[in-house]
Amino acid sequence: MNQSAQLKRKLIYIAIILACIIPLYLLGRPTGGGDDAGGQLAQMRNAYEFSEANLGEISPASSTMKLATVGMRGVAATLLWQKAHEYKVKHEWDRLRAALNNISLLQPRYDKVWEHQAHNLAYNVSVQFDDYRQRYEMVREGTEYLERGVRLNRKAPRLIWYTGWFYGHKIGTSDEKKEFRVLFADDTEQHTRLANQGLPIFDARAEGPNNKPDNWLVSNLWLEKGAAMVDAGVKLRRITAINFFETGPKAIFKFAEAIEKEGTYNEKTQDAWVRAADGWAEFGRRSLPTTSNITVRLGALEDRLEEHGRVFDRFKVLCGPLYTEREKELVGTLTGTYLDVYQKDPKDRSKAEQRLMPEIKRLIRPDVKLLLAELPADKRLKGIELIDNMIQLEDRIRRIEGYREQINYSYWESLAMAEQEERTIEARRLIYEAKKFADNAQLKESLEKYEEAFELWAEIFDDYPILTIDDSADDLYESVRQYMIALDSNDLPEGFPLETFVELMAEESYARVEMYEEVRETQKEKAAQRRRELEEEERKRDAADAEQAKADAEKAAEMKAAEGNQDTSRDAAAEKAEAEDKPADAQATEDKDNAAEKADEEPVAEGDKISEGQAVKEEAAAEKQGANEAGSDETPEQPTSDGNPAGEAAAENQPPPPAESN
Repeated sequence: MNQSAQLKRKLIYIAIILACIIPLYLLGRPTGGGDDAGGQLAQMRNAYEFSEANLGEISPASSTMKLATVGMRGVAATLLWQKAHEYKVKHEWDRLRAALNNISLLQPRYDKVWEHQAHNLAYNVSVQFDDYRQRYEMVREGTEYLERGVRLNRKAPRLIWYTGWFYGHKIGTSDEKKEFRVLFADDTEQHTRLANQGLPIFDARAEGPNNKPDNWLVSNLWLEKGAAMVDAGVKLRRITAINFFETGPKAIFKFAEAIEKEGTYNEKTQDAWVRAADGWAEFGRRSLPTTSNITVRLGALEDRLEEHGRVFDRFKVLCGPLYTEREKELVGTLTGTYLDVYQKDPKDRSKAEQRLMPEIKRLIRPDVKLLLAELPADKRLKGIELIDNMIQLEDRIRRIEGYREQINYSYWESLAMAEQEERTIEARRLIYEAKKFADNAQLKESLEKYEEAFELWAEIFDDYPILTIDDSADDLYESVRQYMIALDSNDLPEGFPLETFVELMAEESYARVEMYEEVRETQKEKAAQRRRELEEEERKRDAADAEQAKADAEKAAEMKAAEGNQDTSRDAAAEKAEAEDKPADAQATEDKDNAAEKADEEPVAEGDKISEGQAVKEEAAAEKQGANEAGSDETPEQPTSDGNPAGEAAAENQPPPPAESN
C-alpha cells in the first residue's frame, strides 16, 4: 500500500514536470532566424529592445563569465571591486587593469561601472605619476574604458554624455591642460580609434587653429551624438534634460576661451565665438521637459512675456474704466521711493530705478479675480477664459525663469554676444601681448598695451556688465595688478578706465553686476556734469580770448596808423632836403666848368697841356656825375645854422614813436 502510494506520487511529479516544460519551452524558445520569432519572451525582448544585440555589442567572454559564476555573479563582482581598490592603494597597476577588465565582463550593461572605473583611472590613478606623459597615458586609458562601455551600451545616453564631458573636462581643465591638449592633438592613434567609432574626427568641426583635432571640439561631437540619440527616442536616466543638453554648447565656449589663452586672436577665434552663440541659441530653442506635464524653451522667455502682455491687455479692455479706477486707487497707496520713481519720466529713470519698476507695477496691478467679480454677467465667461490663460502663461514663465537662473542662461548668452565682437578679441589680444612684453622686461611697450586694453574693457563692461562675474574677470583683475606693479605704484592712475571694476572685484556675488551698473551710472552722471562744467569754462575762455584778440587788433591798427604817419613825415622831409640841395649842386657844377675853361686858356708845356686839360675835364665830369647820383638816391647832409645836419633837424621835428605794448 505504501509502495503503491509512493509510486503514484512520483508519477504525478513527473507529469507535473513535463507539463511545466512545455510552456517554459514555448515561452523561452530562442529565435530561429528568418521568420521564426522565437518564444514569447524572445518576442518581448525584441519588442522592448532588451536583447543583447539591442543593448550593445555581444561579448562572448562576458556571457561565458556569467555562466561560469553559476549564479554567483554579484558576489564575484563585489570581490573584484574590493580587489581593484586594494590594487590601486598598493600601486599595482597591471593587476588593477586586470581587475577592471573582469568587472566589465561581469557587469557589461551596468553603465555606472564604466563611469566609476574610468574616472578612477583618469583622475585618481593618473595623478600618481610624475611625468605628464605618463599621466596622459592613464587619462587615455580612462577614455578607452569609457568608449568600450559606450559600444556595449548603445541605449545609455548618459554614458555618451559622460564620455564627451570626460574629453573636455579632464584634458581641457586639469593642471596639465596645456601639455594634455598638445599631446591629444598629436595622438594619431587615438584619432583613428575615434574615427572608427563613427565620430567625424577629421572634419572641420573638430579641428582647432593648428588644423588638428581639438579635445573640446571632440567633446562637443560626443555630446551631439548623445543629443541625437535622445532626439531619436531614447530616454534619459540619472541626468536632467537641461544639464544633458547644455554641455554641448558650453564645450564650444571652452574651446574659444582655450585658444584665446593660447594666443590665437584672429578670424578663427571670432568664428569659434559665433559658433558658440549659434549653439547656445539652438539650445534655447530646444523643448525641455519639466517636472510637470509641460515643456519649456529657455530662449522663448521674451515671447511668453509678450504673449502674457497681450492677454492682459485684452482683459484690461474687457474691464474698461473699472480697471483704471482700481489702478488709481492702488497708485494712491504708493509712498516714498516707489512713488517718486513712478511719477518720474521714464527717460529720466536710472538703471536702479528701472529695476524697481516691475515691483511697482506689481503693487499697482489690481487683482484680476476681484475685478472678475465686479464684471457684468455677460463679460464674466470671457474674463474667466482670459484669466485662465494668464495663469498658464505665468506658470510657464516662472518655470522658464527658474531654469534660466539654474544654468545662468543670460550670462552665457551675453558672453557669446560680447566675445564675438572684434573689440573684445582685440582687448584680449592686447592683454596677451602686454603680458608677453612684461615677461621680456619691455615695460614701456607693456604699459601701452595694458592701457589700450583697459580702455576697450571699460567699454565692454558698460555694454555687458554681466561679464564682471565671468571667470576671465579674475584674469583681468590680475592684469590690473601687474599693470600697477609695472608702474611701481600702489594706487591707480587718475582717470583709470576700470576703476569701478577694480573697486567691485571684492564683491563675490551676483550683486556685483547691479553695483557695477549703479556705480558706473553715477560716475557717468558725474562725468557728464564735469563735462558740462568744462564746456562752460571753455566757452568763457573762448570769449575772453576773443575780447583780447579784438583789443590786440585795435591796438595793432593804431600802431599801423602811427607808423604810416611817421613814414609820411619822413618822405616830406626828404623831398624838402632834396629841393634845397638842387641849387647848390648846379652852382658847384658851373664853377667847375669855368675853372676848366680857364685852365684851357693858360699856357702850359706842350706835353703837360694835353694831360692837365684832360684831367680837369675828367674831374669835372666825374663830380657832375656824382652830384647827379647823390641827388637821385639820397639827400646829402647840409649844415644848418646850429651845425647839425639837415636830416637830424628834420628828425627832431617828427612826432615821437608810440610806446611798445606789453
